Amino acid sequence: MLDEKSIIPLYYQLKEILKEKIKDGSLKEGEMVPSERELMEMYNISRATARKALNDLMIEGLIERKQGIGTFVSPKKVLQDLTGEIAFARQAREQGLNPSLKVIKASIDKDVPNRIYSLFKMDSSESVFKINAVANANDSPLILGTTYIPLKFAPKIESIDFEKTVFHEYLENDLNIRFTHSTLEMDPILLDDFSAYYLNSTVGKPALSVERLFYVGENLILIEKRVVLGERTKYLFTLKHGSDKDKDYSFKMKLDKEYGGTEE
Repeated sequence: MLDEKSIIPLYYQLKEILKEKIKDGSLKEGEMVPSERELMEMYNISRATARKALNDLMIEGLIERKQGIGTFVSPKKVLQDLTGEIAFARQAREQGLNPSLKVIKASIDKDVPNRIYSLFKMDSSESVFKINAVANANDSPLILGTTYIPLKFAPKIESIDFEKTVFHEYLENDLNIRFTHSTLEMDPILLDDFSAYYLNSTVGKPALSVERLFYVGENLILIEKRVVLGERTKYLFTLKHGSDKDKDYSFKMKLDKEYGGTEE
């Protein structure tokens, strides 16, 4: 039940109750969620409180409203493990999903941003292969990605059909590239026209911008930039704790300068 004497708002208490029901399976994927009126009767709350809780769950992508039918538990989010398996296709298959890739454009890019050349420590006269693509799970778009790799590391990559070949499997199996480590930056964003179009979503909807740099030793080999639908995906980090000097993973939080933050 809800605690009316708590400093925690009633809508937030209700949202957390419903969220836990979704997580523990009490409310299953595709099952109808109680309506505003039903929640009002169940928890003795106002319509505004029930509506606020449901709206927040929709923003988080946990429930979805079907016009004229009702509100339902959303399809289960795709989990991506950022400290283990790196290929999206393999992670999706492990979760019982059918992954696919729709290539928007794949070519040697003659207009690579200076920052990309700088990260690769390359001269602007050198060639970089670039792929723009949409990653799908069960034919539903989840990720809009842009990938860069210097042509010197993959000289025959132009001939590969990546709608039929998993990119990371090609790097591992055909090019024998074994990444030693990677760095990751994630930022909350709002979808722009381009991203919303290819992700079949709405302009201004919350999403994540993810940039991951893959290294072999000290050499940067690959840059992946992704726009990810937060309502359909979630990320898993495995962090080591303790006094060991050599840790497998590290985590840094960047606080916005307006809060006087620094890297921790």
